[in-house]
Order: sequence, then structure tokens, then C-alpha cells
Amino acid sequence: MKAFRIAIIVAAFCISGFLCLSMVSALGSSEATASVRWSKTSPQPGETVTITLSFENKLQRQIQVARIGINADWMPPDAGGNPQFAGPQYISNPVTVAAGETFTSETYSITIPSSIKSGIHTYYVAVDGYDSTGAGFSWDSADYTITIGGSNTGSSSPSPTATNSNTDKDNTPIDTLTVIAAITITGVIAVIVIALFMSRRNKQPAPASAAPLANNQTWPPAPKEDEEPSESQQNFDI
Repeated sequence: MKAFRIAIIVAAFCISGFLCLSMVSALGSSEATASVRWSKTSPQPGETVTITLSFENKLQRQIQVARIGINADWMPPDAGGNPQFAGPQYISNPVTVAAGETFTSETYSITIPSSIKSGIHTYYVAVDGYDSTGAGFSWDSADYTITIGGSNTGSSSPSPTATNSNTDKDNTPIDTLTVIAAITITGVIAVIVIALFMSRRNKQPAPASAAPLANNQTWPPAPKEDEEPSESQQNFDI
């Protein structure tokens, strides 16, 4: 019984750990893609341009997008040291994106700082949202490049560069939550099986011992010195 209680405690701990891990997870680089369309391919420093962001859900289940935006190398971190993003937010009314579908945001305006140097700059797309279980997720794209201060040739979507170290080597979508759940459930089952086995061993009956004397079984009293031993006692002494 004690082993079984320990198993229950361990199982509860494992399940709690899984729930904590699933609160904020990260989508794999092959589980989604994103693209950005700029109103100008080579905006000038100090110029205001517009961007339209697209996000494709490659999972086998729907997700909800709460925020989507870009972080460019000219954007300083906030007071807490966290990266800042430019893009629309849907926190109060997340957008549902079905499995295999693509979500395209409305047009969003950003201003290129006048203090940055002309040349090639990098940025990436970040998405925050919720999966079908209600767990939050965060996803970052690979790095994109854009030329600041060059000649404009019209609208286009800059191609991403292979500078993101989060790319999956085999390009196979991995459902992170499914993997964590499988490992957690397997561990809990193993602990319970071992505990039940140990509990059954502890309940095995102990080996039988010699039967005690009955309550009414007594030794015959010894004869007194002045009495002759009885016939049975004489035979016993012989």
C-alpha cells in the first residue's frame, strides 16, 4: 500500500510537470511558414511603409493567432530587455487558422528610423497564439533581409535567408506537445506497474511457524517427595 501511494504521488508530479511544460510551447520551424509583403522593397531611412504578414499553419490541427509582427535589427529591446515587434494584435479576439490554412493580416504601417545606415538589414516574423488544447505557443521564422536606402523597384516579398539555427534537419513536422504527452504517460504507467508489483510482493504470506501449545495443555505436576510416584510416572521414569 505504501508503494502504491508513492506511485500516485509520482504520477501526479509527472502530470503537473507536463501541464507546466504545455503552458508555453514552441512550434518547430517546419510546422509553420511566414512571409512579409512590403509596400516598397527598398524603403529610405525615415520613410513610413506598410507591411502585410502571412502565416501558414502546417499542423494537423487548428490554432489561434493572438499576435503577429516583425522584429527588425533596428528595433531596440524594451525596458525589460525583451524584443519589440511591429504588427497587428488580436489578443481580445484571436484569429482561428485551420490545419493547412494560411492567415493574412491586414496592412500595418511602420516607420523606418532615420538614424539607421543604408544597406542590408535583417528581420524575422514572430507569432504568438494558442493551439487546439488551449496551450499557448510562440513561433519565430527564419531571418529575412531587406535593403534600406536602395532604389525602389516595386512591391515584393524579400526571400528568407538560411540563418535561423532552429531549422529541423529532416524537415519533418514535429508535434511537440504530442511527444511530451507520450513520454509523460509512458513514465506514469511504468511507475504504477512497478509499484503494483512491489505491493503484491509485500503481501505474500509469511512461512508457517510451529503451532503454539493449546491454552488447556499443561505439564503434569511433579510428585512430592513424600508421595510414591504413580504407575504412569514409574513407567515414564523407566
